Amino acid sequence: MNTIIKYLFHKLKKLSKYHVPRILILWIDTVLSFLALLLTFTLINSSTISYFEIDDNYWINFGIIFIIQFLSIVLFKSYLGIIRYTNLKDAFKQIQSILFTIIVIYTINIVCDFLGISRIFTNSGVIVYGFIAFTFLFFYRIIIKEIYQAIHTTSASKYVYVLGTSLTDVAVAESINNDVQTEYQLAGFISESKSLNKKRILNLPIISLSEVESSETHNTVIVTVDKIKRLRKNESKILNILLDKNFNIYKLPEIENWDEKSILSNIKKVKLEDLLQRTPIKLNWSKLKGIYNNKVILVTGAAGSIGSDIVKQLTYFEPKTIIMLDNAETPLHDMSLYMSQKHNDIHFEAIIADVRNLKRLQEIFDVFKPEIVFHGAAYKHVPMMENNPVEALDVNFCGTKHLADLAVRHKVDRFVFISTDKAINPTNVMGASKRAAELYLQCKARKNKDQTTFITTRFGNVLGSNGSVIPYFKKQIEQRQALTVTHPEITRYFMTIDEACQLVIEAGAMGKGGEIYVFDMGKPVKILELAKNLIRLSGLTPNVDIDIKFVGLRPGEKLYEELLADKENTLPTHHQKILIAKASYDFDNTKIKLLNDLIYFIQENNQNNSLKGLKLLVPEYKSTSLSKKDKKNGTHIS
Repeated sequence: MNTIIKYLFHKLKKLSKYHVPRILILWIDTVLSFLALLLTFTLINSSTISYFEIDDNYWINFGIIFIIQFLSIVLFKSYLGIIRYTNLKDAFKQIQSILFTIIVIYTINIVCDFLGISRIFTNSGVIVYGFIAFTFLFFYRIIIKEIYQAIHTTSASKYVYVLGTSLTDVAVAESINNDVQTEYQLAGFISESKSLNKKRILNLPIISLSEVESSETHNTVIVTVDKIKRLRKNESKILNILLDKNFNIYKLPEIENWDEKSILSNIKKVKLEDLLQRTPIKLNWSKLKGIYNNKVILVTGAAGSIGSDIVKQLTYFEPKTIIMLDNAETPLHDMSLYMSQKHNDIHFEAIIADVRNLKRLQEIFDVFKPEIVFHGAAYKHVPMMENNPVEALDVNFCGTKHLADLAVRHKVDRFVFISTDKAINPTNVMGASKRAAELYLQCKARKNKDQTTFITTRFGNVLGSNGSVIPYFKKQIEQRQALTVTHPEITRYFMTIDEACQLVIEAGAMGKGGEIYVFDMGKPVKILELAKNLIRLSGLTPNVDIDIKFVGLRPGEKLYEELLADKENTLPTHHQKILIAKASYDFDNTKIKLLNDLIYFIQENNQNNSLKGLKLLVPEYKSTSLSKKDKKNGTHIS
C-alpha cells in the first residue's frame, strides 16, 4: 500500500510541474458554477427553506442564469490565474464575476416586474447562489494550492528572507513559495520596524532588523531593486547592517521585468554600487538631444571605462558620427565591434592615435571635422606617474593642449575636459598635470569666448573604472590574498560610472565657457569599509577568510581628497548635483611664459625642470617626488 501511495505521490509531483491549460480551468469553473446553481435550486425546492418562490419554468430560468454566469467568467477572465499562485487578487476577480451575475439577474427581475411576468429567480436566491458560487470557485483553488505546496515542501538546506513587508515584498515571497524549481524555502520577512516584530504574513514570522541573525542555513536575503533605490535615497545603512551580520544579499528586478523561468533566475548579487548612499540622477534628455543630436563628436580615451560609457550614453541623442579615439588597440577594437552591433544606425569611427602626436591629431580634425570633443584620455595612476613625471605631463597637459588648440583652429562648438579631484591642492604629479591642463583651458576660454566653449568637469573616483581600487581588491579576493589598504583612515569620493558620465554629458551641454563644474560626490567613503564590504559581498568574513593589511601611504597620496581649491567657492546650477567652482585666475604674460617654458621642458624630456616648471605654474602643488638630481643632492622640489 505504501509503495502505491509513494508511486502516486511521485506521479502527482511530476505532473504538478506543468501549468494546467487555461481552457481546462475555464471548463472546471463552468462545471463548478453549474453545481453551485444546481445546489441553490435544490435548496429552493427543499421544504426546509419555504420562503423561496419557484417559478414553473424551472429549467429555462436555470439555463438563463447559467449562461449569464459563464459569460461573466469569460468577461472578467477569472480563469486565467495560475492556481498555484492564487491570492487575494484572484478572490477579487471571482467576486467581480459573481457580482456581475447578481446585478444582471437583478436587472432582469426589474424588467420582469415592469412587464408583469414572473422573475427568473428570487432576489434572496441570487444572494445564496453568489455565496455558494464564490465558495466553490475560490476555495477549490485554495485547496489545490495547499496540496501543491504540500507536495513540493522539501527539507530545504537553504532558507531565504525577504527584506520588507510591502505588497511588492509579499508578492515576492508568494512567488518564492510557489516556485517549484527553487532550492530555497521562505524563512520570513525582515522589517526595519520593531513594532512588527513577531507578527506574521503568509503564516511566516516578521523579524526586526536588530534581532535577525544569520546561520549556515538562514543566510540569504532578497531585496527588490525599487527598495534598494529607496534605501539609497534615504541614506539607509540596512544593507550594510545585513552584510555585517554575514548575510548574502540578492537583488530582484521589478516584477514586470521577471522572465518566465524560476524566480531565482531573476536575482543577482548585490553590488558595491548598490551600497552607495546616492540618489539616482534625472537628466533632461530632450534638452540634451538638442545639443548632441546629429553632431560629429570626438571622444578621446574611448576604450577606457569612462570614455566607453560616454560613447554609449551619447547614442541616446542620435549623433551623426562618434569618433572613438584611443591608443589601446584591443580594447578599442572590442568597443568598435560592440557599438557597431548595438547601434547600426549611428556611424562610428575607431581611431588609433596618441594625444601626444600633434600631426596625427591634426589629420583627424582635418578629415572628420568634429563639432564636440569629450577629452578623457589621460594617465591616472598616481604611483606610476610619480615615477614617470614627464610622461604624465606630456599626456595630461600637452595632450590636452594639442586638442584644445586644434579645437579652436577648427572652430569646434564645445570642448569638455574630464579632470579629477586630485587636481585640487595636488600632492602628486598626476593631479598637478591635470591642474595645469585646467589652467590652460581657462586661458583658451578667455581668448576664445565667442568661438569654442571650454568646459572642465571635476569629480572623484569612479566605482569599477579601469585601474581603480575595486577591480584590484576583487582580484585579491579571488586569489584569496590579503587586501592591501594604505591607511585605516584614508577616504575617497566615489560615484558610479553611469552617474559620472551622465553628469559629464549634462555639464557639457550647460557650459558657457571657462567653467569648472564640480560634481556632488556625496559623502567620502572609507577605503577600509569599502574593502570589508567587498569581502562580505563575496560571501566571506573580513579578517577571518580574508585579511586586511595596512601598507602605508604611497608617494603623492593624500589621506583625504578635495573638490575645491582654497580660493574657490561654488555657485549652483539648474542641476542639483552640478556646481560651478568660482575663482578668479589671472593669465598675464608671466603665466603664459610659464606655460610655454613647461611645454619646452617636457619636449626636452627634462625631468628636473619640468617638475620645477610645474611647481611655478601650479604653486599649490606640494610634491613628495624628487628627481634623480634632487635625490642625489638631498633637496626637495617644493
